[in-house]
Amino acid sequence: MGGVISALAAAFKTGHTVIKALRDLFTDYSELLERACAAPPLPVHDPTTAYWQERPPFPELVNICSEKLPESADVVIIGSGITGVAIARTILHEDRRKGTSRRVVVCEARTLCSGATGRNGGHIKASPFEVFGRFRKKLGPERAAALARFQLRHLETFVELCKVERIDVAECREVETVDFFLDDETYRTALNEVDEVNKWVPEFTISRWTAEEVQTKFSVNPQVRGAISYKAGALWPYRLITAIWKRLLADFPETLSIETSTAVDGILTEGSTDYRYVISTSRGQIRAKHVVHATNGYATRLIPGLQGKATGLLVHMTSQSPGVNFPDLNGQRSWSIMYSNGFDYITQRPSENGVPGKVMLGGGFFLSPKHGTDMIGAYDDSKVDSLTIAHNLGIMATVFEPNWGGPVDKEPNMVWSGVMGGSADLRPLVGKLDPQLTGRKVKGAEDCGEWISAYFTGDGMVWAWLCGMALGIMITGGEEEDVPASSGRPGGKLGDWFPPELLPTVKRVKAMDLADLAEEFS
Repeated sequence: MGGVISALAAAFKTGHTVIKALRDLFTDYSELLERACAAPPLPVHDPTTAYWQERPPFPELVNICSEKLPESADVVIIGSGITGVAIARTILHEDRRKGTSRRVVVCEARTLCSGATGRNGGHIKASPFEVFGRFRKKLGPERAAALARFQLRHLETFVELCKVERIDVAECREVETVDFFLDDETYRTALNEVDEVNKWVPEFTISRWTAEEVQTKFSVNPQVRGAISYKAGALWPYRLITAIWKRLLADFPETLSIETSTAVDGILTEGSTDYRYVISTSRGQIRAKHVVHATNGYATRLIPGLQGKATGLLVHMTSQSPGVNFPDLNGQRSWSIMYSNGFDYITQRPSENGVPGKVMLGGGFFLSPKHGTDMIGAYDDSKVDSLTIAHNLGIMATVFEPNWGGPVDKEPNMVWSGVMGGSADLRPLVGKLDPQLTGRKVKGAEDCGEWISAYFTGDGMVWAWLCGMALGIMITGGEEEDVPASSGRPGGKLGDWFPPELLPTVKRVKAMDLADLAEEFS
């Protein structure tokens, strides 16, 4: 009898535990969606310090702003990262080409380029097999291949831009990138995706490596079950963007101003002047004809129609001294470490004075206390998650030991966080915003509007530049102009290289559901 009672008690306890677990899961999921669908706050004032932002090459630009906030502008761009600079550069260059001019004002809530661009991993890495597999089902293989090619185009664009304009400080270079797989199933899935993308993007070469081959060629240990390698790139993103801003300010001193510490907290419309938008900032108001949202994960704060369609995600990065046994490749290789529930991404700076460059490693997204769900709809980049950082600081030794060892120098590791933006359908939103999405309608004026280029879902360095350039062309009305290629810009008409699947149409936005993104990142 006692045994029966014990068994019943154990069964009841087990059932109670299961019910509690299910209730907790439901609560967590409900809280996740509520948080992700809410309007983001303004960026915090005291973010963690990113390695990239230390020793800025142009210190005079860090807190740049006018003595008095401009009263009006033809175009106000909110955000000073890669997207903002690509848009501004395109507008200013297009106007110069056409013999016209517009006043462009850039508003940044914190210091220059202090958001995602200044806090990312330094990759220029398109993974076409992942992109193709992600979009093939909904868009078909031809359009999925077009999106993959759009991403791939960024590498040659950046390398040429830095070469032609002599932006050596950006350390922009081609690298061999290697994806290591820590379990057989994930590796087999990746190989199937590679087979499929090879049929539709045959010009992109991917090499495969068995467990035995990868250990010999890439100095890893038996934790790695296989690998693929292909061409990618790496750079110092903060230095690239600030160098471009420096040049634009020199070339367009009368028509460009950058206003840091100028948070935008509201947009109103009025029909009494040519400048139909009134942008409210922490330093006063600016009137504008065009408003551009280039704040990535924060954009839904000012675009209510996108709330519930896109959100921010808090991600983590580290800079580490390489181990004394780690091969010195002078920054010519990058890596990803792939496992069943996530991945890590790694670049290494070129060597300096015979000392191997810092290893820049991010990832561990699913290792937070609630397995990544607590990082969705999170915006406080003044904090880091200890479990995520512990993983990021240990994964290289796990994979490379005994070819890792103690650090080559005594410089401390750096850790930081940043906010990236993700859309529910995993595609950026790029183009003119319908008043149904902004909630702001302007009557009787054709030469005005609100625009967006944001939500790159962690792949900003292979989406953002050409998306920003495309938006600049749209704002200046040059979509149908057939122009020759130039540094940083593809040739031809916009439709020759820009995928229309990125346009923020009302139909597309209505079909988006953040539950899909939550499923992707949980």
